Amino acid sequence: MSNQSNQVRVIVLIHAKEGKKQELLDLFVPLVNPPRKRDGNVTYTFNMSIEDPNELLFDEVWESKEAYDKHYNNQESVDLRAKVQDLISKPLEYKLYKEITGH
Repeated sequence: MSNQSNQVRVIVLIHAKEGKKQELLDLFVPLVNPPRKRDGNVTYTFNMSIEDPNELLFDEVWESKEAYDKHYNNQESVDLRAKVQDLISKPLEYKLYKEITGH
């Protein structure tokens, strides 16, 4: 038996340019709920760093890499990535993880 699930956790780090955080929030906040309804989504949360208020983070869990890829390639996601380019101080950082279940 494998000690990994097929689920994939995706962490997306976003660094707002100084003075641009509110514009980013205005873009992202309305788009938090739709992915939660997409096939294959387990959890989808949007967070702000306690240490650095200009650092934002999406924490997503998808049933599979394929489900995540479908979300990532969704037109809404593609459009959003284009819109944020002028508001971020460095490229979006994506990290994908698999849970180690310990069984």
